[in-house]
Amino acid sequence: MEFKKNFHSKLAVNLFLKDFTNHFKSGNCLFLFGDLGVGKTYFCQQIVKSLTSENIVSSPTFNIVNTYYYKDNIEIWHCDLYRINSYDEVLELGILENLNQKILLVEWPNLLEGIIKDPIIFKINFGKKKYERNVCFSFPKSFKAIY
Repeated sequence: MEFKKNFHSKLAVNLFLKDFTNHFKSGNCLFLFGDLGVGKTYFCQQIVKSLTSENIVSSPTFNIVNTYYYKDNIEIWHCDLYRINSYDEVLELGILENLNQKILLVEWPNLLEGIIKDPIIFKINFGKKKYERNVCFSFPKSFKAIY
């Protein structure tokens, strides 16, 4: 299922993501596509904040992977693969291990396309105004959210 949504403010993004995360479960994988500075990290930060008690959620730009704890021993892995050059490097990070026991949020997921089955996809584009974003969402049939 695919649909498009225009957000005119950060508040609109936050409200949408708070509702969206109510449908998250272990094994979900979210791919975030978009230009530098479009807000992929911001989307991930809001998702992590909605799912956990974390107040400070940092960008994994240099760490590549930041891990947060959710409920029932489920981990949230926030990954930024911008600096990763090969699939072998992805394997070394352990991202693909035990996928059904974590929630995976992946910025710059190009190396994982076709590898992870049925990811949720956010394609984020700049709008005309400062905080405006146009997002194309794609959900696998297994994702139970209805929008």
